[in-house]
Amino acid sequence: MILGTTTILLICVLITSLAYNSLFYNLPNVFSQVFEVDENDYFEFDDSSSEDTKSDSAKKSDDKSGEKESADDSTTKSKKPMKKSKSNVDEDYSPSIAYVGKYDKEDVEQHYVQKYYLNGTLISSWGERGTGDGQFLHAHNLAVDSDENVYVTDERRSDVQKFDSDGNFLLSWGNATFFSHKMEDVNIDREGNVWVVDWGKGKLHKFSPNGTLLMSVGKKGDGEGEFNRSWGVAFDKDNNIYTSEKYAYRIQKFDPEGNFIKTWGKFGEGDKEFRHLHAIAIDSKDNIYVDDEDNGNVQKFSKDGKFITSWGSIGKGEGQFDEPHGITFDSKGNVYVVDTQNNRVQVFTPEGKYIRSIGTEGADPEKGEFLLIHDVDIENDIMYVLDSRDAHPNKIN
Repeated sequence: MILGTTTILLICVLITSLAYNSLFYNLPNVFSQVFEVDENDYFEFDDSSSEDTKSDSAKKSDDKSGEKESADDSTTKSKKPMKKSKSNVDEDYSPSIAYVGKYDKEDVEQHYVQKYYLNGTLISSWGERGTGDGQFLHAHNLAVDSDENVYVTDERRSDVQKFDSDGNFLLSWGNATFFSHKMEDVNIDREGNVWVVDWGKGKLHKFSPNGTLLMSVGKKGDGEGEFNRSWGVAFDKDNNIYTSEKYAYRIQKFDPEGNFIKTWGKFGEGDKEFRHLHAIAIDSKDNIYVDDEDNGNVQKFSKDGKFITSWGSIGKGEGQFDEPHGITFDSKGNVYVVDTQNNRVQVFTPEGKYIRSIGTEGADPEKGEFLLIHDVDIENDIMYVLDSRDAHPNKIN
């Protein structure tokens, strides 16, 4: 009887152990199935409220007026499958809700601005990982004003930082209460105001150069004047506002006060059709350029939405793209397009004829190398590049 009891106990222990190990080693798989993530995903927690509130007063700003608070391989890749992104509007983040972002095993966790002459010669670079002034956690987009001040949005810090042209920190504004962790484009209008796209909250915010909140436009949705995964913002000579939207597959036009005027675009691969819109930019003649990650091309329109031309395809060759992002122009009207996964900036005529490329893959800015170039802007023929996986904006002539 004693032997029988011992045997039973041993069997129970063995079964329990096997069950525990099975659960322990398969827990990540169970977890990933429940939350639809893979082994390269990571989690961060947003403790902010989902309610829209006013932003903090701009740090170190001299604006104390108390108005509104500031807040050459030419191999062609196959086209990505024709499949719409989910059309439902993303929900706001709630307190203590985990959100998922892609983690690259080779990510060196740096984010920096590089400043170049247009021939590709590096002038300077700045930035490092951190939460202090002049540091970045996930720098996403940049813009340069007429005085060559540089503005950088940071998704994880949920703020905008302002630097002078040499990379000296000037001020910052915003926090995880005002902005979501889904900040995208930043751009400067014809009057020098700073506009920030926050697609997580379906908002487009207008700030003074010192971070004072002047106006907010939009809400989440697919209707006129609403935003469904907005990405870019740009302005014509009359200061009309144009936005690009990933999940609504369209460009919207607003007057300077944020009133809806018109829209164009739909899902597809043809003219005036989009699959994954990213950047939008407007040249000195009020022509509008947008790039499309999934179609791998650039399309050009008049300010009234008339299709003019397009160029590009998915691949690594000259004039091809692997995830095009930022767009800007030099003083001659040439078009500069960020080619993210090919780690370069490609230069074209306004008609789309290929001129040259700047950059190769690598971690040395002195050699014109990029790890994950994400945005570009030019002012006075000085090019500023944001390399989101390196750690500082770079300056080029």
